[in-house]
Amino acid sequence: MEVRVLSSASAPVRVLLVETLVISDGGALANETIKELRAGGSEPLVLRDPNDKAIQRALETPIERVAVVARDDIVALRLALVVEHFRPGIELVVTVFDRTIAGELRRSVPRCRVVSLADIVAPSLAAPCIAAASPKRVGLDLFGQLGGILNPTYAGARILIIGLSGMLSIFLLDAILLAAVLKLTPVDAIYGAARTLTTVAAEPEVSSGPAWLKLFSALTMLLTIAFAAMFTAGLVQRLIDPRLTTIIGRRSIPMHGHVIVIGLGQVGLRLCSLLRDSGIAAVAVEVAEDAPNVRLARGYGIPIVIGHGEDREVLRRVHVDRARALAAVTSSDLINVEVAVAARAARDSLEIVVRVREGDVADETQTLVGLGHMRDIYEIAGVSLAGVLSSA
Repeated sequence: MEVRVLSSASAPVRVLLVETLVISDGGALANETIKELRAGGSEPLVLRDPNDKAIQRALETPIERVAVVARDDIVALRLALVVEHFRPGIELVVTVFDRTIAGELRRSVPRCRVVSLADIVAPSLAAPCIAAASPKRVGLDLFGQLGGILNPTYAGARILIIGLSGMLSIFLLDAILLAAVLKLTPVDAIYGAARTLTTVAAEPEVSSGPAWLKLFSALTMLLTIAFAAMFTAGLVQRLIDPRLTTIIGRRSIPMHGHVIVIGLGQVGLRLCSLLRDSGIAAVAVEVAEDAPNVRLARGYGIPIVIGHGEDREVLRRVHVDRARALAAVTSSDLINVEVAVAARAARDSLEIVVRVREGDVADETQTLVGLGHMRDIYEIAGVSLAGVLSSA
């Protein structure tokens, strides 16, 4: 069988029969898929970054199926529709991440099978995390959750908690002193403490009380102003800023037995969702607050911390000392390795999974450092996608 690799400027090529036409953007996933197809004895016809005319010419040859492999969902969608326009009804396999786009593509192209790199590789990344033993509990979970409430991640939430705690402490202490020193009934003591807390005025009986009580009452009113200002500032910031985590509830940062996912790209988001579906809490760390998947993760109820995953302070905030595992799945091999080194330094026994794209990087890192489980996601996805095409 005669096979040619075409570009957008290529002249028409005649072949006897081509099992698979691969239309790609030249990315790593497409290259791995082509390599696996050839290893299995198939010789695909390959179009890299073609224009519409090149696709039309290629589809004039006898072709059984077409694979559209692109990193951008919109590009993949457009190429799939172009193929369907020139060869209606031909078997199509298209890589798409966004589930809304995938659904529309299935409805528009009946013989289209949609696959996602993230869906393919997420189980291989999640498996070591799920299998990892949860660290030994320190104290009761109730105290751990209480610690998370009293020491939240973000500065705005911390200011709010400090202000609220300060006002409650003043209220309780003032009520106790009014009842003990001035012999007020509990109701009157609570009422007097509330007057002081709202800086209306101290209880009238205080003016006839001992001097130290007057000084204490004056001090509590001044402190109340400061704590009220802190509480108001923290509350305003929580209302204005995008709330990526909550103090309590579904999007609160897990305290124990969770998985830390560094990088909230397509793979990171799918990994977080898969872990949550498996009953394991996850927290994501993303460097950019305006990253596309941050909004999606909020909708899924995944807590998100903005920061660099290799930063020891960020790892402390997501409780790396009590985590089940950490997965470094950013789009950069070097950053993933740096994250793994920082996590290993923070806790030597932590289970670590590292996403890599180049086999040499994985081999060298594992040999020199022994960081954890290395996963070449494009090799994994390429094998799977080639299997889909071979069985189609």
